[in-house]
Amino acid sequence: MKNNKLRISRIVDELMNYFFSLGATNISVNINEDEKGHRIFFKCNCGDCAKEKIEEVSKLLKCGKHEEMEEYYWALTGECNSDSELSLVGMMTDEQEINFIPGDGVEITLYRNK
Repeated sequence: MKNNKLRISRIVDELMNYFFSLGATNISVNINEDEKGHRIFFKCNCGDCAKEKIEEVSKLLKCGKHEEMEEYYWALTGECNSDSELSLVGMMTDEQEINFIPGDGVEITLYRNK
């Protein structure tokens, strides 16, 4: 995965798969690129997910960036359904903002520097 835009696509894919598994039925994604990097804004209605589940997602996403691990671990995980992919998303991003809105859903903003 040498292409940066392919990595952005994988990040969005993992977020969508995870929240679909939680019952989300309305997902919006907005990706902006500038000279510094990419901003990924993700919003979903989150189905019946509880605040505790969002706190778990937040913990997984904030594991810290590890560029050297990106290609290696993504090749190993394949398409399995586990939370490990979210920690890989955390390893691929520089900053994360997560807002849980009770009764409405979740908003996640991820930043990936170039």
